[in-house]
Amino acid sequence: MNNLFDLSGKTVIVTGGGSGIGISLVHALADYGANVIIASRNVEKCNNVLKEIESKGGKGAVVQLDISDEKSVWNLVTEVLERFGSIDVLINNAGISPFMAPMEKVKIAGFKKIMDVNLIGALQCAQAVSEHMIARKKGKIINVSSSASTVSMEGLGAYSITKAALNSLTKTLAYEWGKYNINVNAIAPGFMDTGVADFINHTDESFQSVIDRTPIGRTGKAEELKGSIVFLASDASNYLTGQILYIDGGAGNC
Repeated sequence: MNNLFDLSGKTVIVTGGGSGIGISLVHALADYGANVIIASRNVEKCNNVLKEIESKGGKGAVVQLDISDEKSVWNLVTEVLERFGSIDVLINNAGISPFMAPMEKVKIAGFKKIMDVNLIGALQCAQAVSEHMIARKKGKIINVSSSASTVSMEGLGAYSITKAALNSLTKTLAYEWGKYNINVNAIAPGFMDTGVADFINHTDESFQSVIDRTPIGRTGKAEELKGSIVFLASDASNYLTGQILYIDGGAGNC
């Protein structure tokens, strides 16, 4: 059974791996033997995470990435292939929620910015690795969605819409690329102790309402995503594709 989850020798790209839940994902993948490419605009933060995994015997590298810039995305893929020879897994973790506003007050420019990162950026990254994965007839893509894609909360509408679209992208790519033996799935965390929850005052009535309708009765911890990401990145999930795995204490599905 241990071999099913072994990531030794596999090269995994984690976008947005220098902050938020990305840090936990990087640690989990490195703990199971992967060469983890930590990609983000903030190289300093990425280097700090790299030092953390290397201190435990993990392996990886840092590549600067602007996920909204197509050229930057393709440069990432080219550099990783030149240095490591393959890309086994792409984790589209980079995402933003820069503001909270009811939909009638959402600025179109702000909405476009969120779409550029949360949806178009994920598609650009998937397209960039697809040529290599299709040629190899092997690969895994994991999108980081959110339970907000199905659970409404006032002020998070723009963010929620982009994540709902990301769910649809996940299923579309899974359907189209299944013939190339490429698995495409997503994890959809609920409100965790980092990430989008950083933008929300935990004392807000609206936030408390989310906790109240969560069967487990609390927010999640970023470390509670580790098992799911290793599962989806490893051979243990080879016959799983097109799935959205909600890790939200039951808030969106109970």
